[in-house]
Amino acid sequence: MVHSFYEYRSLILTTNKDFTDWGELFHNDNVAVPIIDRVIHHSNIFILGGESYRLKQKTTG
Repeated sequence: MVHSFYEYRSLILTTNKDFTDWGELFHNDNVAVPIIDRVIHHSNIFILGGESYRLKQKTTG
């Protein structure tokens, strides 16, 4: 999917994993590295922080 969008379409990805952990996600660093390379090329990366709304609701409700 990333390959077919690369250079042609906009793509929004959200994740709670750092790029350094993507090897675990794809079960192989050799697969994760080219995907990360294409995802971050021409990209705007926004790192959001703070408390998790879902976890907060789970513990109070």
